[in-house]
Amino acid sequence: MPILLLIFLSVFLGAGAQVLFKVGVLQLGSIRFDCPGVIRLALNPAILGGLLAFAASFLLWLKVLAQVPLSYAYPMVSLGYVFVFLISWLFLGENLPVLRVLGLALIIGGILLIARS
Repeated sequence: MPILLLIFLSVFLGAGAQVLFKVGVLQLGSIRFDCPGVIRLALNPAILGGLLAFAASFLLWLKVLAQVPLSYAYPMVSLGYVFVFLISWLFLGENLPVLRVLGLALIIGGILLIARS
């Protein structure tokens, strides 16, 4: 599998995990870090899905790190901001403020420059 695809998949799974965590905590309402509260967190399907996505992202990331320099791979993690923003907008109904969109465009521009190096 091409390395850029592995990077995108790893970052996308990490971003998806963050959105699933958000969905899970919204479903739970209040969060307590006592024993019953942690059990509620651990048994929430969205949070469990987020943990699985995060674990898959981690394993793919290790594969990426074994193949390319860290100075090339790590800046690609900033794509997570773009993915989270888009997924949150599409599935959670979050806003698209103009300044945030411009910031994301700058991030994408920087990633394109790094990818070409």
